[in-house]
Amino acid sequence: MATCWRCTLSKDGAQKPEALQEADSPLNVMVRPVRGSDGYALKAIEKRSFPSDSWHPEDFLSRDCLVAELESGFIAGYLVSQEICPPLPGTPPEREILNLAVDIPYRRKGIAARLLEAELARGGIHFLEVRESNNAAQMLYRKFGFREIARRPEYYRAPVEAAMVMRSYPGL
Repeated sequence: MATCWRCTLSKDGAQKPEALQEADSPLNVMVRPVRGSDGYALKAIEKRSFPSDSWHPEDFLSRDCLVAELESGFIAGYLVSQEICPPLPGTPPEREILNLAVDIPYRRKGIAARLLEAELARGGIHFLEVRESNNAAQMLYRKFGFREIARRPEYYRAPVEAAMVMRSYPGL
């Protein structure tokens, strides 16, 4: 049996992982829009996921943000996106996925897939950048129909690394 985890909030608002009861399995996840009160939990996940280049709580609230919330109310992950081109006659809208993270104890449990599924349900064509070395994320995106269309050399810092630009192909 795999160990499940949840996070509790510390005095500074950070979520701290601790063992879960079986009934609070990460499979019981609700994807919902971000709330103002989610900012510090998202910041904590962000800092653990991307320690050298993390966002501020207000960055999540200023864009379209979806969160994966466990039955207990704890946030396990998030996806941030924005519309980059509205629908035009005969053309679907275009969206960019800016940030997707799942807290360390909840990874490999289908939460990123649930968030991505909810985002793609908005419709349109989606674009994103992903680290060249992030094979797990690339596999997830390919599973959802994304394909590499370009590379951006030295796009990421700490460490310096190229980004793969990927695009969704709805209906394929």
